[in-house]
Amino acid sequence: MPPKRRRTNESSHAEDGGQEENLATTKPQPHEDFWFEDGSIVLATDIHLYRVHKGMLSRFSKVLNDLFELPPGDADEDRWEGVPIVRMAGDSDEEVVMLLKALYGMSLREELHGLTLSEIASLLSISSKYEFQDIRAIVTQYLESLFPATLKEYKASKIHERGRTPNDLIMLFDLIVVAHRCEALIILPVLYYLCAQLHMQFIVGRLDTFPTRLTKTLLLCRSEICEYYGHRIIEDALQVMLTGTWDFLRICGSSHCLEEFRAQLAKDIGRKITFTSVFDVPERGILEGRDMEHSKICKDCATRYISLVDIEKERAWDQLPRVVLGKEWTELKQR
Repeated sequence: MPPKRRRTNESSHAEDGGQEENLATTKPQPHEDFWFEDGSIVLATDIHLYRVHKGMLSRFSKVLNDLFELPPGDADEDRWEGVPIVRMAGDSDEEVVMLLKALYGMSLREELHGLTLSEIASLLSISSKYEFQDIRAIVTQYLESLFPATLKEYKASKIHERGRTPNDLIMLFDLIVVAHRCEALIILPVLYYLCAQLHMQFIVGRLDTFPTRLTKTLLLCRSEICEYYGHRIIEDALQVMLTGTWDFLRICGSSHCLEEFRAQLAKDIGRKITFTSVFDVPERGILEGRDMEHSKICKDCATRYISLVDIEKERAWDQLPRVVLGKEWTELKQR
């Protein structure tokens, strides 16, 4: 158990028991898990104090190593039983505790899968700020598996099927901000897409706390990726883009085929398929799960339609990083 003793530069006596109890609840308190009697530094957040080992921090962070090598301050600097206190300015308590978990015993590669997006974002943020390069590399590699750079890997990650509670969705917006700040650019295209394809009412609810410059990108992503290519997939079912000039583009001459296509489209819009979620439209589009043996849709029309759905999704994927970051996927992969 960590001690309850107060810092040495505080008044040694409280006026009464009520004041002392108030101090205990308002001042940062020693953390239950990260308070080592042989610790040589105390990290302070607004909530907790962490007595840990300066050597451990210095070993993995050049930023903190350089900070610790600065000449000591005056004799009135904050200390705890003679141990210097370092204020973690701008760092949340969650960020600090996640960093210490990663340094003290957590098998990070294995346990990342069980962490929340909030905890992962905290690790990305603080490891980037203080240049804990090993931790940042592991975290970014995991994030890249969740928000990948190829359409095939995106489908395999099934990130769009995970965590659909309001808090999970809010964290996607927060992670965009963190990824920009930490220059984890390669995960941003998919993050923007996942947010842009949400219901507009939910998006509007997030705009008060979302940076204005990022809001513009988010809305562009919705318009130029989700809505534009979603409409293209709808048009493919309606055959409105076909010209009749080449075999592949020839409009079907069967009214029964066109009628069944359009009836199925009307049935699916807003129900089974959300077309603004362009990358999550089933591979067979509106024909997914349909018994084609007993359908009036021509076999050639069905094959052509499925091919066009795939083409639209590939085009949208190629365009995604251009809209979000003005870059190509190849540029992002080289960073």
